[in-house]
Amino acid sequence: MDGISQQIIAISSQLASARLAQGVQVYVLRESMQMQQAALNTLLQPAAGPQPLATSGALGTQLNVFA
Repeated sequence: MDGISQQIIAISSQLASARLAQGVQVYVLRESMQMQQAALNTLLQPAAGPQPLATSGALGTQLNVFA
């Protein structure tokens, strides 16, 4: 083989290796995002739905407005 053919083979081998590495990185990123989504859903689950309003006490039941 001549030098150009060897260079083409080397470059194509490097590209295949880079493509594999990029695929692994995308897979790890997706898994990480899914884990973060599950953790966020776990944290937000107790806060779902409307929260009851305060009906007694001084905090959250009175409003002073000056115009």
